[in-house]
Amino acid sequence: MLLRFSAANFLSIDGELELSLVATRETQHGKRLAETKAVAHRLLQAAAIWGGNAAGKSNLCKVLEFAQRLIVKGTRPDASTGRIPFRLRENAGKEPTRLSFDILLEIDGKERAFRYAFAVGSREVVEEALTEIRPSSERVYFTRSAGTGGRPDFSLDAWARPGVADDDRQFARFVAKGTAPNQLFLHEAMDRNLGLLAPVFRWFRDQLIVLEPGAPYLPLELEGSNRQDLRDYTVDLLSRAGTGVTGVEPREQPLANSGIGAEMAKELGSLLADDDTGIMLRGPRGERVSVFRKEGELVASRIVTRRLTDEGREVHFETVDESDGTLRLLDLAPILHDLERPGARRTYVIDELDRSMHNQLTEALLQHYLTTRSSATRTQLVFTTHDLQLMDQRLLRRDEIWLIERGPHGETLLESLADYQGLRADRDIRKAYLDGRFSGIPHLAPLRARGRRASIAAVEGETQPSGDPVAVSTDTRGGT
Repeated sequence: MLLRFSAANFLSIDGELELSLVATRETQHGKRLAETKAVAHRLLQAAAIWGGNAAGKSNLCKVLEFAQRLIVKGTRPDASTGRIPFRLRENAGKEPTRLSFDILLEIDGKERAFRYAFAVGSREVVEEALTEIRPSSERVYFTRSAGTGGRPDFSLDAWARPGVADDDRQFARFVAKGTAPNQLFLHEAMDRNLGLLAPVFRWFRDQLIVLEPGAPYLPLELEGSNRQDLRDYTVDLLSRAGTGVTGVEPREQPLANSGIGAEMAKELGSLLADDDTGIMLRGPRGERVSVFRKEGELVASRIVTRRLTDEGREVHFETVDESDGTLRLLDLAPILHDLERPGARRTYVIDELDRSMHNQLTEALLQHYLTTRSSATRTQLVFTTHDLQLMDQRLLRRDEIWLIERGPHGETLLESLADYQGLRADRDIRKAYLDGRFSGIPHLAPLRARGRRASIAAVEGETQPSGDPVAVSTDTRGGT
């Protein structure tokens, strides 16, 4: 589980921005908070983030993706780290990008909390540290600084303790010495099979799932082939959502017979090295095809849905014939199914959860997830949204509601509704938000219509005194 995350100097994030999933003392909806002996506080299993366009909601997801990529995939020798510093402050490019994660892991059946933090410049790791967080103390595993002569300095505390074998101690030193200036030690340690750090690495690789708008986690075309339980869950979800779908089925064929060109097929063959990998392709008309290896052979799979005619006959539909809302549910089904799985421990971060879905459907899905959480469950759903129907204290706790806005210099600012003192549990926070009582609401300047100033009222359907219609131009450059 993610306890806390902070970032500084990346894209629109300038000063330190922190997202905390540590619960406050608020009593509302308390039964769904996770409890553990590893930390003193209860933990949130959901967080919803609102904000105007270009405020930085998507950049919050992108910085998580950046950290995950740097940890899991690493950096090639002499390559850039890929960090993108804040561009609206003159000296930001000379300062490192900083990230810190407090996470909860299960190791040998026991839950333990760790803080992993690092700072990177464009071509080097400036700092890196791993610390175990205990209820009343901390235990350092390793620290790293830039050092001199282009080589990093390490303090390998975890391997200096009594009881550590000399061979293990010497191997840890060998791995540290061989870590390139632009490579994280956590990545290098896993690449060299330094097992002590494996649980932390695996959390970033396997338990943190970050999804951009429209990106499926495990495409049904890929997972549905061998998962009858997932297909049944998906059909039930689509049925309850009123789509009219009565069945879904993956249809597989050899890649050579799928219509995919030889050049692309060759490239896919080199990308998909083993049976555990797959990739989704989208065609020009919205076609969805997943390509993966099955018993060593490349296979193309697509999903077909079924509906019944007025006389009860089955009719098949390709995904290109489905609505955006139905396709969104097909994307979300594997995630929702996984969140309900007994023993699941994943943290999902989804940009624009409500994309292409009706407000009431999004609310129903979130309500179902929240009501199935308890002190013993260990999943988390963190998402950005524009859907104000979800901003309701009957649905979400105040510490589960987060607001993003742009600061005076274009920087992204993030705060929790729990930071506002004196909010009653029966307060209509949606109305208060729209009235500008909190941060995160767009600041709209008057819009222009044919060279004249147009009022917001004109945008809502009225006309200027001359009767000319209002022309509205939307510019979403810079992200959300």
